[in-house]
Amino acid sequence: MSFNPALLIPLQILFESYAQNDALEVISLATTDGFPVHTFTSTNHGLEEDSLSAAASTLHSVSNAVSQQILRKNFKVAFIEAQQGNVAFVDLSIDGSSYVLVMSANETLNIASLRLLITRLAAEVVRLSPTTAAASA
Repeated sequence: MSFNPALLIPLQILFESYAQNDALEVISLATTDGFPVHTFTSTNHGLEEDSLSAAASTLHSVSNAVSQQILRKNFKVAFIEAQQGNVAFVDLSIDGSSYVLVMSANETLNIASLRLLITRLAAEVVRLSPTTAAASA
């Protein structure tokens, strides 16, 4: 699975616009098999892109398996609520390939606000692809 290289610059610009929110620490898009597409991290947040992509892929896989077992439905969104922040993971389909979008925020952004932001970002990422955008219109 390969992310369309023509979409990388628009994706970077989109991530940078969301990164204006000081509460956001990480925004990342990865393939569901663990390869990074693009990652934004705040300057004070040391994180390896490969490790994040692998973790996101693993959580995506486990979340989808649990969702299928319990609900008999596909996974859409997962949250991790921590003592000093929250992380959200969203399943995305772009041009027929599966990806996982990750967004983490410090404790100043509540989980409802994080959900709103990542849901908006997910829709915008999907619309970057002319093929996916045309199919959803």
